[in-house]
Amino acid sequence: MTADDLVAVGQTAGDPTRLRSLIRVPGYPNLFVSSLLWHTTRWGGLFTTSYLLTAIADDPILNQIMGALFFAPMLIGGFFAGAISDRFERKRLVLVVQLLLIPVEALMFVVVLTGQVEVWMTYPFMFCVGIGGLVNVTAQRPLIYETVGPVLASQAMTIEATSQAGSAMFGTLIGGMLIETFGLSAGFAGMALLLCVSAVLLAYVPQPKYAAAAREQAGQISLRSQIAAGAGLLRRSRRFVAMLAITVVMNLCLFGYLPLIPVVAEEFTRSAALAGALAAAPGLGQIIAGLILSARPLRRHGLVFACGSAVALTGLFVFATVPLLAVAFVALFIGGLGQAGFGSMQSLLAIESAGATERGVALGLLSTAIGALPIGMTTIGIAAELFGTRMALVTSSMVGMVALGVIALRSRRSLLGVDPSRSGLQS
Repeated sequence: MTADDLVAVGQTAGDPTRLRSLIRVPGYPNLFVSSLLWHTTRWGGLFTTSYLLTAIADDPILNQIMGALFFAPMLIGGFFAGAISDRFERKRLVLVVQLLLIPVEALMFVVVLTGQVEVWMTYPFMFCVGIGGLVNVTAQRPLIYETVGPVLASQAMTIEATSQAGSAMFGTLIGGMLIETFGLSAGFAGMALLLCVSAVLLAYVPQPKYAAAAREQAGQISLRSQIAAGAGLLRRSRRFVAMLAITVVMNLCLFGYLPLIPVVAEEFTRSAALAGALAAAPGLGQIIAGLILSARPLRRHGLVFACGSAVALTGLFVFATVPLLAVAFVALFIGGLGQAGFGSMQSLLAIESAGATERGVALGLLSTAIGALPIGMTTIGIAAELFGTRMALVTSSMVGMVALGVIALRSRRSLLGVDPSRSGLQS
């Protein structure tokens, strides 16, 4: 698929006939629901474990360490996972990982139910759950691309980002309601059950028609060559580098707030359900914005990406400063609107910047950039321990806005226009 084809797809992403065509792709509906449920188990697991730690330890830095481990697999194995995933049957790889995670979820349910849970147990659990996020970026998203084909890829990627946002909302809501109604152990039981359903749906997805050709092409390229291709992509594409830089900033300065929502929520309410509703506000914003983005023709993906990042950081700043639960909810909701612009364009910008044989490497580098989140979570956690949760979040959001402004100004032609590194395109 050429760069012009990708731009054309982005321009017509809102065409309703394309959405109908997407639904008719064999296996795509199952793949979409399976992906949504898997996202839900991860975000629900993050909220449930954060709530558990708040209940048994009440130490913000422990929440941040746990959250850092949730994203650590991306930092540790992002690039190599992207390169290696090209050499395996992606559906089987994703399914095997899901089947291995089901007993992990069940074991956590048992130790919480029997009252044997200890703080240290949450750390290996979160690391295992975080492996799912790594496999999603490096294997499941390419699986979606191979299932729907290049013409419908832009629409499918936007929907995938929106479903992940929805899962953040559903996961926290489901986790909060289960805890409120049945106790802490029920949150983990619910996530295990949803993961079982996800695996069953994925098992009935047929092999993608584009997968064989992609694996054959990747098999002819050595891992050393893929590493060289990644280095070449970083040298060649200023747009790709700017996208990675903003991704690092957002993961250092923004997303580290997620495990601290229950901590801030305690200032407003003691209700687990209300805390879950507050944590779900960004997901609600992302769903609404994602639906709008998928229904409109988008020509400047980099502009949506950068502006969405700015709105998300502003929402965090307001959330960290307001004294009222309702205003905090609105602030997180508006931040979620911005996160939709950031998240829905992220993978698409990586694919647009890469050549046909570099997509796995590009997504692997993106995964590594997302892996900066554990560092951000740890830093925000230490700051929260020393200076208070709100001050840590205010400082982080302000630093993020300054860094984002510098990157956007330095890369305004390549990021906000069309990547000049791609053949046949001019900035």
